[in-house]
Amino acid sequence: MGGGEGKCLYIDTEGTFRPERLLATSERYGLNGSDVLDNVAYARAYNSDHQSQLLIQAAAMMAEARYALLVVDSAMALYRTDYAGRGELASRQMHLARFLRMLLRLADEVST
Repeated sequence: MGGGEGKCLYIDTEGTFRPERLLATSERYGLNGSDVLDNVAYARAYNSDHQSQLLIQAAAMMAEARYALLVVDSAMALYRTDYAGRGELASRQMHLARFLRMLLRLADEVST
């Protein structure tokens, strides 16, 4: 069936991940739902620091097995709640920039 020929890592920041949707999609394409779910590693992030820690764990997992896709849904959500108001804008931007740099470095390492 083509595709990325690898597994998927899913970091959920809003609690919206639904395995039932994957099962419905796999059924639509004639795939074994259990096999599809076995190829998705799921983690729920609870704050922006935890989100960064999960990205580090994702990098370790990607070094051990073939992952073709990393989803961070939604990368900005926790920053909006963890850093409120103009007084924390600089801190939020610095932490977010660090997270995005880590994400970029991970993409560069995995794609080469």
